[in-house]
Amino acid sequence: MNFEIEKKEFLRGLNLIQSITGRKTTLPILTHVLLETGKGCLLLTGTDLEIGIREELTAKIHEEGKSSVSAKKLYEIVRELPDQTIQIQKKENHWITLRCGKSLFNMAGLDPEEFPSLPVFQDEHFCELPISLLSEMIEKTVFAAASEESRYHLNGVLFLQNKEGGKERLRMVATDGHRLSLIDREAQKVRGIEKGVIIPKKGVLEMKKVMVDKEGIGTVAIYFDATHGFMKIGKFLMIVRLIDGDFPEYQQVIPKENDKKITLNKDNFYRCLRRVSTMASERVEGVKFSIKSNGIEFSSYNQDFGDAREEMEVVYEGPSLDVGFNSRYLMEALNIIDSEEVLIEIKDEGSPGMMRPVPPADPPDQICIVMPMRI
Repeated sequence: MNFEIEKKEFLRGLNLIQSITGRKTTLPILTHVLLETGKGCLLLTGTDLEIGIREELTAKIHEEGKSSVSAKKLYEIVRELPDQTIQIQKKENHWITLRCGKSLFNMAGLDPEEFPSLPVFQDEHFCELPISLLSEMIEKTVFAAASEESRYHLNGVLFLQNKEGGKERLRMVATDGHRLSLIDREAQKVRGIEKGVIIPKKGVLEMKKVMVDKEGIGTVAIYFDATHGFMKIGKFLMIVRLIDGDFPEYQQVIPKENDKKITLNKDNFYRCLRRVSTMASERVEGVKFSIKSNGIEFSSYNQDFGDAREEMEVVYEGPSLDVGFNSRYLMEALNIIDSEEVLIEIKDEGSPGMMRPVPPADPPDQICIVMPMRI
């Protein structure tokens, strides 16, 4: 193997692989990046067996072949090199030599034949979606997914297809048992999600990061089979192993009888929560809502530091009600609502609160649910 590549091009590809390689593992090969040369291109592949990434880069190939070296160390070296052409040549015993300007590096490698193969995909199964659409759906749900190993089935985002009013709609749902975020968007049919698939949280975040990096391309091609999700953007490929489990019956959590409706200015509500929550207990982050006609008093208490209270005008006509919520959950939900005003729907102090944009869509296309807490 012998090739030349520009530093900027090489660094761009190595950067995308860093987050899934280099972590502690019992398999040293998983900390490596696979370098494969083809006709006029260099293929970079990295995997942790849960997520696989392959990027095709433009390079001048002198001799075809493949090699496997530490992804982290190669990235660190290339990052520090001058903006010039880099030449890499494979030596004996899987070592490589890297030259750039007057710099010379010799790197030890492993047998590239030991590198795990990525799952096989079918080009004809891909369908294209706007990057902006898929990126928005991920941003507005993934924050609510769990991050606990003991709750593996909640450590992901449910992705499924609905048909409503004769139109295909994509839905993403995430929950950690204390809150839930759901978003629907009209889009063309995606293969393999008719019954729903659970994409792990780490995989979803990697997908989002890559889409931000490649937003200029405009579209992303995806499809799913029984065990994996496949995503292509230009010459970039990502494969994510799906979570094998049953997602909670989220439809049963969505309140149907929340008759108390409160309309608030989103920015004022957010700032008020931030101020009052500075005095909330760090463990539970609870804020009490004392709701009355056209107003809410927010209050928090910390036995070590004191308490805080603040009133806010709202649009509400109904009986008085006291209810507590986790302030962080509410603020994270407000961050992904785009409207100037939000609608909060509550039944009583023991039932979940539901929040959505104003005016709400019909049928609803975005809802956030937060479970109440005793304060």
